[in-house]
Amino acid sequence: MQIDINAVLETLKAGKSAKTQASLDKLNEALKAYYESGKRDFSITTIGRVSAEANGVGYQSIRATANKHYRDLIEAWAAKAQTTTKKPPSVAARKSGQDYQLLERIDDPAVRALFGQIIRERDRYRSEANMLKNQTQIVIDKRPTAYSEPQSDASVELLPSLKGICSDNEIKALQTVCTDEWLEKLGFQANKLGQVKDELGTEILPRGFLTGLKKILGEIDE
Repeated sequence: MQIDINAVLETLKAGKSAKTQASLDKLNEALKAYYESGKRDFSITTIGRVSAEANGVGYQSIRATANKHYRDLIEAWAAKAQTTTKKPPSVAARKSGQDYQLLERIDDPAVRALFGQIIRERDRYRSEANMLKNQTQIVIDKRPTAYSEPQSDASVELLPSLKGICSDNEIKALQTVCTDEWLEKLGFQANKLGQVKDELGTEILPRGFLTGLKKILGEIDE
């Protein structure tokens, strides 16, 4: 698409401070390099990360209400690339729904990896449960069993602490997931039942998720 990016840039720079003009130039350089690389994800989240990596304005600055000029420049490059600033759906998101859409919105790689592992474990258990439900033949063993008196000195095996399973960074990442600040950054809200929903009221994480995670972390009592 024939779009004069230079003309758009000069229009956006008109009347702006020297600092803002320099930031626009820096963002334009990052967008040009990104466009020429052949990539076509011009979402604010992605471009914010790309710009920050190039020592330019980051995601928070771009999405700020007062900084529409940054978003207008991104939209111009997106139009030139014949796309929009909406994030294109990933293959994983199309296959697995909202859970993997959530993963795409998590910038922290450690938190994203932990969430991915939790989702995969849940999917595995769900698959096993569904397989058991499909078993049509149930065999009940009615043979008598010999009673054995319980041992009074039976040993009790304690589960290892979270410290023995996860690294400090992993524990810190899990603790971050439980904070209201982190959820609000993604536009999510948690209720007292441990359920997480987005701004449209769509369930992102089921009831009991956050409360269970906090119990594992030892932040709340059983």
